[in-house]
Amino acid sequence: MKIKKIIFFSLTVIIFISLISCSDSPSDIGSDLLKIDMINVNKLDSNTDSIPQNSTSIKKIIPLGTSPRLLLGKKDNYTAYTLISFTFTLPDSIKQAIKNDSLEVLEAKGEMNIDYYFGDKNSPFDFSIFEIESFWNSASFTADSFATLSYSQIDLSSNRTGNDSIYYFNINSNIVKNWLKNEVDTSLARNRGVLMSPKPQSDKIIGFVAFDPETSNDTKINVVVRKPGAYIDTLLAYVLSDVSVIIGDNQIDSNYITIQSSLAYNGFLSFDLSSLSKGTIINYAQLTLTLDTLKSKFGNSFFNELRAYIITSSDSMKINESSIYPLRRIGDKYVGDVSGMVRYWTSNNPNYGILLKAGNEILGIEKFMIKSSSYPVFSERPKLEIIYTKRN
Repeated sequence: MKIKKIIFFSLTVIIFISLISCSDSPSDIGSDLLKIDMINVNKLDSNTDSIPQNSTSIKKIIPLGTSPRLLLGKKDNYTAYTLISFTFTLPDSIKQAIKNDSLEVLEAKGEMNIDYYFGDKNSPFDFSIFEIESFWNSASFTADSFATLSYSQIDLSSNRTGNDSIYYFNINSNIVKNWLKNEVDTSLARNRGVLMSPKPQSDKIIGFVAFDPETSNDTKINVVVRKPGAYIDTLLAYVLSDVSVIIGDNQIDSNYITIQSSLAYNGFLSFDLSSLSKGTIINYAQLTLTLDTLKSKFGNSFFNELRAYIITSSDSMKINESSIYPLRRIGDKYVGDVSGMVRYWTSNNPNYGILLKAGNEILGIEKFMIKSSSYPVFSERPKLEIIYTKRN
């Protein structure tokens, strides 16, 4: 009889998992099939079982130096700046001409390839380029660093033109000549890069291809040089270091969990699962979040996913980076399997809650407005469904 119980339970779980994968409804997790007293299978639903929950929004400044995209422009109350420095690979003949101060820079024309828009792509856009005077490091530079950045107030750019796929600009020949001098001897001139700053009339944010050694469409400057009486040549200034900085804030509404890329905002969410005894067998757990599609704002291309993490500390938002629980978009919901998360909590580990992030938080400025634990419509609050088995 005991063997029959085990076989029956195993077959039931297999059928249950199959139905989960085939279901069109993110809230239907097949629990009715498991309501069999002999195996003690139960369902816990935060929307029907009055499980206390809590949520909030947290601004967390993050470095964007590893992003494959550079953001520049203004939209709503967000301003995006780009810091970038260039370098060269020079033949010995050019190096010698630079050392002899016999090389002239005739023209320096930059190009930036577009791969993203935040806002109406037909809205105004313009920018200035200033010489940076203080040291910065793309790996650690953040929005908090921007206030202490020192830069010239002289616009080094001209002839800024663009279309749907690329922007061109000319940059002052003298600063490019200093970059060339710095390349052969750092004592001759400095090269701390430039700040690209949106002009006040800009009403969109554009994403440009950042440094990428595997592609030819990243940002670059074509530099035409001349050694009088000898030659005219074209050099390529390619990106040495780059980073974007987003300055701005959101007005937090307690009815929503604000999750946003780049700026960046994370969500905190917790459920009181004290009714589950330690050692309970978790068969399946699903988290469902409801998106307010009218309040949310997205660019023209983005990673339409959220990610949930286990918070591992009571006095900070430290998380287990290696355990990622993706929440994928289904209609106006983000739905994901968080069975491992709940098993972690029921295995004698403390429940400090869940941290929610954008699927790619360093790529754009996507703002996900998720209906919170205090949202007026109870059924649209975050929902945690757990199928579990009580031990005999």
